[in-house]
Amino acid sequence: MLHYEKEFDPAVGARASAQHRTSGYAADDEVYVFDDERLVLAVNVALKTGRPLLLFGPPGSGKSSLAPNVARELGWNYYAHVVTARTEPEDLLWRFDAMKRLNDAQAKALGAMEIYYPKGPLWRAFEEGSTGRRCVVLIDEIDKADPDLPNSLLGPLGSLSFPLPWDDSSQVSVTEEHAPLIVITTNDERELPRPFLRRCIVIELNPPSRGHLLQVAEQHLGQHYDEERAGRIADLLLEIRGSRADDPAGPSTAEYLDALKASQQLGVSPGTREWSVLEAVTLLKRRDGAGRAV
Repeated sequence: MLHYEKEFDPAVGARASAQHRTSGYAADDEVYVFDDERLVLAVNVALKTGRPLLLFGPPGSGKSSLAPNVARELGWNYYAHVVTARTEPEDLLWRFDAMKRLNDAQAKALGAMEIYYPKGPLWRAFEEGSTGRRCVVLIDEIDKADPDLPNSLLGPLGSLSFPLPWDDSSQVSVTEEHAPLIVITTNDERELPRPFLRRCIVIELNPPSRGHLLQVAEQHLGQHYDEERAGRIADLLLEIRGSRADDPAGPSTAEYLDALKASQQLGVSPGTREWSVLEAVTLLKRRDGAGRAV
């Protein structure tokens, strides 16, 4: 076990959560098993240094679900932006609503400039931080964007400020004490710029282990947890992962939970004809042609 002074200590939150859990299934975003000490330390390093936390790892390793669960553990607000190939650098700060401004101009009803600039997640986080409320911001799948986007973040994240889009003399800013925790994910589809990487805390997440899957299942299912069934389905998932060199991550944790819940609620046991269909639609899907099984 790693020993250090933690600002982020999910073990404390887990104990408090367990005391208030009601019966029934937990929602997908209500559970995150922080069983990787490296990851917990990386979150704490990011908090203390003020650097963005950059998460590598295969699909299904829990990259995107980390940020909202860290926010919940810390009691902070949460904002997210999913990056696409069409994402522009300024989208994380603001988005100019050209259509609204054109319509207002044609109607001779132009308003103040700020109404034409909806705030992006970083603007909202800086703004809330300036009032003493800290946030977690997720920038998901940054590798899908043009390389200019990561580099464009160096200024705002380095100085914790940026000028208003309609007035360069005015700044949106936040102090280091109230700066947001920025969590960035990548599937490594495109190499990220070296200057950007140097300014991040970087960690690679591993595919979920058998023990991790069982812990997730127990926390999600609560009183409905069946360890034998959960273990058998976890073993099948690991077999699928080991059989496919082209997709070493295998089915995700969410897909495992889908298979487990369906198996339990429908009374379908692994090894039966019914299970072969259930497995095809929840775990295999169209991998290895399994989609044709249904």
